[in-house]
Amino acid sequence: MPECAPAASSDARSALAQAGLRATPPRLAIWQVLHETNDEPDAVAVLRRAQLLEPRTSLGTVYRFLRELELLGLASSRPVPHERARWKLGMASARHGETPRDAAAMAAVAQLAAAFGYMLVPATPPAQAR
Repeated sequence: MPECAPAASSDARSALAQAGLRATPPRLAIWQVLHETNDEPDAVAVLRRAQLLEPRTSLGTVYRFLRELELLGLASSRPVPHERARWKLGMASARHGETPRDAAAMAAVAQLAAAFGYMLVPATPPAQAR
C-alpha cells in the first residue's frame, strides 16, 4: 500500500489530532493532496490525486472530510458558477479581514443551511454602472 510522505503525514496527524479527528490513510492522502497542491482542486480532482496515494479513498470520504475540515476552520471552499466548489487548506475569510468569530458564525449558519438542503454561496457585488 502506498504511503503518504513523512513530513506531510506528521503535519496532518498533528493537525487532525488537535481537531479531534482520526488520521485514517484516506484522510492523510486527502490532506497531503491539499497540502502539496498549487491550485484549488475540486473534490473529484482531490479524489483522483488522493487515490494515487491511497487507492481505498472514495468520493464520499473526500466530501465528508472536506466538509469536516471546513467546519473546523482547517480548509475552505470557493464556489465556482456552473462548476464544483474549489478547495484549499486554510480559511478564505481570514484574507478578507473577518475575525475567527465571524468565520465560526458563518460555518454554523452554513451547517444549519445544509441540514435543510441548502448551500450558502457568497453574493457577488452588482456590476458598477459605466
